[in-house]
Amino acid sequence: MKSLIKYLFLRRTLKPPAAVIKGFSDSFHDSINIEWSKTGKVYEALFYEQEIEKIARFDKKGILLEIRTNIVPASLAEPSRSAAFANGEIMNVIEINRENKVFYEVIVRENPVKRILLLLNDQAEILARKVL
Repeated sequence: MKSLIKYLFLRRTLKPPAAVIKGFSDSFHDSINIEWSKTGKVYEALFYEQEIEKIARFDKKGILLEIRTNIVPASLAEPSRSAAFANGEIMNVIEINRENKVFYEVIVRENPVKRILLLLNDQAEILARKVL
């Protein structure tokens, strides 16, 4: 239990290098409630921008690697919505922008207890499917 508390406390107090802070502030001017974490060599900022939850990932030089945006399932564009819906009821959608390419992580509910994580590209092709 101590390690969990220590992890959560340290996660909230992580201060990234100045280059990462600069990369973040250059890209996200209207962000609030910023929480930093680090996984391996990647720094992650969890924050809100215009009331939308986002995660931005940066390398140690402050270069933006990826933006993840939590979007309303109803706003998932066709034909991606149809491709996801063919696998079950859409529960959650994350739009991923990586190297100017768009992907979607979609969690669908196949039945009351079975959840499936889908990774789709912007052409609505299912790149990965994993039962959760």
